[in-house]
Amino acid sequence: TPPVDRQPGDKWMLKGPMEYIPPVEVEVVSKRRAIPLHDNEGIYVRNTNTGQVRAVIGSTYMMGEDEELWEKNLPTIVRTLLSAERDTTADRGDWVNPNKQKKRKNDDLEDEEVFDASRVVTFQVPHNAAVQIYDYKSKKSRVTFGPDLVMLGPDEQFTQLSLSAGKPKKANMIRAVALLLGPDFSSDVIVVETSDHARLQLELSYNWHFEVKDQTDPKESSK
Repeated sequence: TPPVDRQPGDKWMLKGPMEYIPPVEVEVVSKRRAIPLHDNEGIYVRNTNTGQVRAVIGSTYMMGEDEELWEKNLPTIVRTLLSAERDTTADRGDWVNPNKQKKRKNDDLEDEEVFDASRVVTFQVPHNAAVQIYDYKSKKSRVTFGPDLVMLGPDEQFTQLSLSAGKPKKANMIRAVALLLGPDFSSDVIVVETSDHARLQLELSYNWHFEVKDQTDPKESSK
């Protein structure tokens, strides 16, 4: 190869197999290996010159000299909801309260050590459920119906749902990422007062479900 005139501060990459002996003026900043990725795996890559972040999915990738892994900021409560040990359908009755999560500092520290923020965030949307994703760059949201696999882009975040629970119902008792469409069974206790100031406690039980006529229609699914 012809000689290249390097300037102070320049960065370049040498791809093997080869043997290289750096002169005293050159510092080896890092040694990199190609990152193998499955079709359902990806990484966030940031260009250090432009600051642009993109997701590389489904192919073995070798980062260039002007690229680095970018860590996506994901709230702790969302990490808990996306945990592989949690079944969205089977654990729908478990209450995930962010106030209680703050008390579990040791568990959070362990979770941070295991969680790789540079990997593309994925979530398996279960059957008969829906997930809303909001893109902060385009300021648009999209809804994905299960069964499907959601892969977040660099500027996307899951919409957290705050649902009521208990008897009688209390607001913001359940935090969720996926909304189950039913049918399911619910019960509630309602206290009413008559015109002559008599208080009655009514216990209701009912079946419910969300009806979406066309899941492929963005307007219909966003209702």
